[in-house]
Amino acid sequence: MVRTVAAKARKAIMKAAQRSTEKIRTVAGDAAGAAAEAAAGVVLKSTANALEMGRSGVVQSTPTVKKTLRRTAKRTIGRRRASGSRKRSVRSARAHRKMTRKKAGPKHNAKRRSR
Repeated sequence: MVRTVAAKARKAIMKAAQRSTEKIRTVAGDAAGAAAEAAAGVVLKSTANALEMGRSGVVQSTPTVKKTLRRTAKRTIGRRRASGSRKRSVRSARAHRKMTRKKAGPKHNAKRRSR
């Protein structure tokens, strides 16, 4: 008798907790959505104001920015990679070892012994 009452009470508490967590999730989701909407409105409004006020500054600094970006891109693309910066694939590493062995000259192979 006591066990069944305890089990029923436990199930009732679990169901109530599950219902309340679902409600909390919906409330939290609604709050997060409203906050995101408000924040987006503020960000967009301040961005629009900054663009209006800084338009002349942007127009004046455009040639300098373009020149800097051009130099950076040229430097980044034109630069050679360091020899050890890229890991070789297994196949290319094997081929590289084979070529370096050929360049080094023949080695004396030990006789195979039967086990």
